[in-house]
Amino acid sequence: MTKFDKDDLLDEATKRTGLTDYGDLALEEPLGVLLNSLDHEADLTPARREHHRQNIMRVLEKRLRLVDDRKTYPEIAQQEIKAPIFIVGLPRTGSTHLHALMALGVGVRSPLHWEMMMPSPPPQKETFTTDPRIAEVQAMVAKTSSELMKRHPFDAQRPEQCWGLFDWTFMNYSLLSGDGLPTYRDWLLNADFADMYEAHRRTLQQLHWRNPGRWVLKLPKHVFTMDSLIRTYPDAGIVWTHRDPGSVLPSAASFVGKIRSASSNYDSWRFGLEWTSFEELGLHRGLAARDQLGDRLKVCDVHYNDLMRDPSGTVGQIYSFFGHPYDDETRGRIAEWMAKNPQTKHGVHSYTAEQFGLSEAGLRRRFAAYIERFGVEPDA
Repeated sequence: MTKFDKDDLLDEATKRTGLTDYGDLALEEPLGVLLNSLDHEADLTPARREHHRQNIMRVLEKRLRLVDDRKTYPEIAQQEIKAPIFIVGLPRTGSTHLHALMALGVGVRSPLHWEMMMPSPPPQKETFTTDPRIAEVQAMVAKTSSELMKRHPFDAQRPEQCWGLFDWTFMNYSLLSGDGLPTYRDWLLNADFADMYEAHRRTLQQLHWRNPGRWVLKLPKHVFTMDSLIRTYPDAGIVWTHRDPGSVLPSAASFVGKIRSASSNYDSWRFGLEWTSFEELGLHRGLAARDQLGDRLKVCDVHYNDLMRDPSGTVGQIYSFFGHPYDDETRGRIAEWMAKNPQTKHGVHSYTAEQFGLSEAGLRRRFAAYIERFGVEPDA
């Protein structure tokens, strides 16, 4: 089967866009490592290979346009991202729900799915809810399977994780979800993340320029790279979400496993054990960085049970912690959103730990130090 050719992909992206400047951030090495893993480790079917090819082309075109926008509109590079708030922690800890609620705050901005997928030209406040790109991205979202929607709700106008803010460096942990890519994974774990977070910052500047606000962002995988995050955003606030690992890890394996199951060599037990070790590594890296950064890191710890019991009150406590107002308008927005988006809106996400070679009791023993440190209780 024909292998991916990096130069051909780069050339095709320039032909499609009419642009040639890929900018000064990392590209050749991360893309080369990714393509090597896809060619030699992923055991791709023709359909899966084409899927990856289209995604790579989309990201290359996105990068070319972002670089061009930055030259066309010098004001973008002058934007200051002040005191952003990042939601981090283990996955499946209520962070998606919390992100959606915090995004409703007056004066708050969270990156929406459509603007991260198609950030060029820079979105404008005046047309933010009517931009034709919304419908284009929603058409893509409509192809999402009902099973995946149960695990993670997608919508063009819903706040989404930070993947789309740094994906154009091809340094992106989300790429590990779709296929087994051990070489790319190990390279990424040892990479210098400076360019990855600079891409994040530049994309955020792009979105901020004509529709500013205080940014609330979310990505559990920031725990892998907390030191780089804080070097890029030294005044950032951190919301660290906590939930029983006996619930978290099987849920994460079920969510990511649904994506990975498209791979021809997917095995649920092997994957469950692999992904649990991966998440455990991320947690240890994040806690080590948290301890090392000490008082330089402003952290608000949030427990899943508290969030589920009192969503509005939890958001209010977080905003108070970071000095952001929590007014009646925000409370009203949250109440309206909660009424329209019950937890089972897209169906019930059913899974067991045993499906993935795990056990709840075993996971609690394995993560006992974390549970004790933060007083994590089983789901209420």
